[in-house]
Amino acid sequence: MSATMSDDTSDAPRIAIALVRQLDAAAALVFDACTDPRRLARWLTPGAGEVRAASGDLRVGGRFSLEGCNPDGGAYAVSGEYLEIVPARRIVMTWHYAGAGPLGGPPSRVQIDLRPLGADVTELTLSHTRLDRQDAADRYRAAWAICLERLHWSTAPRPEEAVFTPPLGAISNLYGARHRAFQETFETGDLANRLRSLSVTRELNPAQRVFVEGRDMVFVTSIDHRGFPTCSYKGGAPGFVRVVDPRRLELPIYDGNGMYLTAGNLAANAKLGLLFIDFETPHRLRLHGTAQVLRDAPSLARHPEAELVVAIAIAEVFVNCPRYVHRYRREANSAFVPGQDRAGAVPAWKRIDVFGDVLPGRDRAALGADDVGSLTLDEYRALLRRGET
Repeated sequence: MSATMSDDTSDAPRIAIALVRQLDAAAALVFDACTDPRRLARWLTPGAGEVRAASGDLRVGGRFSLEGCNPDGGAYAVSGEYLEIVPARRIVMTWHYAGAGPLGGPPSRVQIDLRPLGADVTELTLSHTRLDRQDAADRYRAAWAICLERLHWSTAPRPEEAVFTPPLGAISNLYGARHRAFQETFETGDLANRLRSLSVTRELNPAQRVFVEGRDMVFVTSIDHRGFPTCSYKGGAPGFVRVVDPRRLELPIYDGNGMYLTAGNLAANAKLGLLFIDFETPHRLRLHGTAQVLRDAPSLARHPEAELVVAIAIAEVFVNCPRYVHRYRREANSAFVPGQDRAGAVPAWKRIDVFGDVLPGRDRAALGADDVGSLTLDEYRALLRRGET
């Protein structure tokens, strides 16, 4: 059943843009993410900042509104009226952006069409029409691309929901249209299909489990609240990444610089990537998964000195060619990892004078009054050169 109304005007601007995305979610779930204000606030952020309030009256003639804040602190608001509603298939609405910058202008029109490609796969087409300027259209294209990437996250399981259920079709949908275009250009489509079938799995095999349990480092990718990917190095004693079973891992997060970028990213967006490398006998293994950030006593007890534990449900495991992995020889553990002689010690950089007044109480207590702010930046650099940090 659908309902419609017209917003045709003879003098409406006619600049238009369109974006198409494939989502690993049922059409009904995508429709809900595009209409429920609670879900809209998770992805519909055209100002590239944060949404502070969202409301909607889902009926033809009903209105929706979003109020947000740009990264520079400037406020913006988006509002409009629903013109057509076809449950799980189409939403058409007027669109008015009020705020500084190139997204402002007279009311325009946004249409979202959903086409089911399977039980848990949906093609989404977003059309934004009646824009009055080309620069606005160009900026909207970039803004919508970021928003639609966030929509991928909003249709993924939340940490408090079924985070340990990998998305259906994750491996079958490994390649998107852009991947296929490059594969066609370089005539590797058949090879890519064979590699996907032979080297991509949903769980660790026994040899891969041994490999992970022998690593003392891993590179972790996560996505921040602005849509930027972040890559972080995590190190510990060999085996610090715990293999719970072939489909689950645990990664401890130790004391660091206090920014909690990886933990914060994963608490908001559960998707992550892991890269394990052996530089001595070149080999590497990649994983995709969903994460849950834990701080309960049993989890912390399994990882001494950890502040947090990231529980990871494996969605995909990739074996990668080691051709370009350079050979390096491992010399020693970091003196700061659990079990080493300086484990738990406050790092020297926290003694630099510019940080003295912002250290948390636990660091001030561990350093003592005489050591807080006791180093200049030049003195710290000298320690770095001597390897005494």
